[in-house]
Amino acid sequence: MNTLAYSEQSVESNNEPAKEKVKEVVESLNTFLDPTQTAVHFEYHEELNEYYVKVVDDVTDETIREIPPKKLLDFYAAMTEFVGIMVDEKI
Repeated sequence: MNTLAYSEQSVESNNEPAKEKVKEVVESLNTFLDPTQTAVHFEYHEELNEYYVKVVDDVTDETIREIPPKKLLDFYAAMTEFVGIMVDEKI
């Protein structure tokens, strides 16, 4: 029973520094991103039923980057629709 108590203590003691380190890293990232005035939005692509990420400037509301690019998703959706039409016509 003592071994179990020791192992639980060692797990708890190993997790505590990791939580503190994660908290420290998150705080430093937040501090780093504060002056950039950017925001991350998750957008839904209706045709593909998938999400993509938009990085937007908070001040100008300008899209800085899309991951993956929306144009690429639109192209993929159009190609899958086109291939679907071709397969349907042959049958």
